[in-house]
Amino acid sequence: MTDKIKTLHPDPAKKGVNINRAKYDLVRSGIFDVLGATEKMKPMKMFEGVADHLRGQMDGSIAWYAVSVKLDMEARGEIEHDRKKGFCWLTGKSPNPPVD
Repeated sequence: MTDKIKTLHPDPAKKGVNINRAKYDLVRSGIFDVLGATEKMKPMKMFEGVADHLRGQMDGSIAWYAVSVKLDMEARGEIEHDRKKGFCWLTGKSPNPPVD
């Protein structure tokens, strides 16, 4: 059986999704690499950077995984997303993976 993680969503009225743990960890690491290289970034630019960073390392839609993991990281307080200004940035919280 494949190890899975149930993601969180920043909107408590919405549910997270179940993701393969290895893919979650890979995409999460990619988000830290891409966002860590800049102060703030537009979400679409971040998703493009993650896709470029991970191309050839996993199967499936990298964009879908990137959105799902970004929402989870936002719900856990690792990413801030100012929806009015349209930017994301790391909060400085320790990049330790969630434990389920």
